[in-house]
Amino acid sequence: MSLTICKLCSADSFLLTFTPLLGIQRDPFHILLNPVVEEPPLYRQYISSSCHLPEPDLIIISPGRDDDLLEASLLHGLPDCARTIILTDAATAKTIRGWRHFDDAMIKTISPWQDPRQKGRDTVFRLPVSPCYAGGDHGEVTVALVPQKRNDICTRAAIGITYRPPPSRPSTFRRSMATTSTAFMRIPPIAPPQLSISLPKPSLGDLTTKPVPPTPPDTPILTQFPRGGTDKGLLVPRMHGRTLSVIFSPRGTPYGSIRPYATSHLVSEAALPLTALIHSFDAEFMPRWAMGRSGNCSRSPLPIGQETALALGARSWVRTQGADSNSSGKAVALRSKQRRRTRTFLRHEVQEMLARAEAVEGRAPSSRETPTNGTRILDMSRGEEVTITSDGIAI
Repeated sequence: MSLTICKLCSADSFLLTFTPLLGIQRDPFHILLNPVVEEPPLYRQYISSSCHLPEPDLIIISPGRDDDLLEASLLHGLPDCARTIILTDAATAKTIRGWRHFDDAMIKTISPWQDPRQKGRDTVFRLPVSPCYAGGDHGEVTVALVPQKRNDICTRAAIGITYRPPPSRPSTFRRSMATTSTAFMRIPPIAPPQLSISLPKPSLGDLTTKPVPPTPPDTPILTQFPRGGTDKGLLVPRMHGRTLSVIFSPRGTPYGSIRPYATSHLVSEAALPLTALIHSFDAEFMPRWAMGRSGNCSRSPLPIGQETALALGARSWVRTQGADSNSSGKAVALRSKQRRRTRTFLRHEVQEMLARAEAVEGRAPSSRETPTNGTRILDMSRGEEVTITSDGIAI
């Protein structure tokens, strides 16, 4: 699988395209993040390109968007898209339904994510992906709205996305598991008398002939997690191929709020390392409870997203604009109060700080150059796109 990220006319508007491997005949899956068609006059030349975007399968709208701008954007981008699903928070979904422009079946509500290990229920939105062949298994897209702790209006929420492709051929995993369960877990109804006293040791040949389930996809050990934080109530990862994962946080979300989602959902989906972190380059004043490992200080000298990139082994970090001009009035007022306490780093500054941190943790050599196996920092221009595969990043 590959993920292509295209930056659109807004600083926080992106098109995600999940494309299968070469040789697999199926259409890509398109996710449109925060559609915007209006910009200041300087950027008018980019608006016409939105007419040529492929029909999205899913549109995700983060909380706190300007209602008038959002209405114009959806009407412009969805004139006849009957199969597109619009996914957003409850307040925004209520506003969109009130316009009566779209069928109610197109508009879906996503609830704030809650840890299923504590709440006992799943609040993740799940969307099946059509199989590659008749009678085949479906893939799945999951979306979670991860709010910042103690943030009532959810303007600092992160959106977690995973894409698990449908298998390209019939899988023997479930059949092997069924055979394994029969061989190792079920006791024959009539056992020979001698077996009731003592069981002979199995020979090496017996062991080698037992079916063994395939090895799951590689997932790094999250050494940053607290002890015991990843082994409580986790599900067995699915084995249907490499799962891609994205965390989209237009205004920045500290890792302390993302950690429970990462240690439960991303681990259970075998979706690590993180494919892409779409996050601001900002460092700003935050209360101590909102900090992660740097919780002993109220002002972080590092970008908010750095801890997330390190902890989840992000392959890429794409910059968003921290102070979003397309936000609602309440969100803009909140951001204006914090603007004096915010610093935005440049791309090369973030790359250098991240490279030093990776060297300390043993993930990459200490160098000012872009690490070969570390996180790639990207500050994309409008209309620019980048493709991420398991082999690396192609600009």
